[in-house]
Amino acid sequence: MSLKEEIDFKLSLIYDALPYIENVDFIKKLIENSDSLEDLEKKVKELLEKETDITKKTDLKILLEKIEEFKNKYQK
Repeated sequence: MSLKEEIDFKLSLIYDALPYIENVDFIKKLIENSDSLEDLEKKVKELLEKETDITKKTDLKILLEKIEEFKNKYQK
């Protein structure tokens, strides 16, 4: 994925996921600090296994769903 595609992906993900997310800053920082789509997906899955707070866990599941939607739509 090129740099432009990566930036477009991150912006798209932020706009698509954030309306449904409670901990906006947490998820936004997670997206911004990821090097790639695969890196973000890996981080989200790791956090889902460790997280105990139900709100954060729900936010992570929403984000993971949006990542999977993006992959299905743009990476075929």
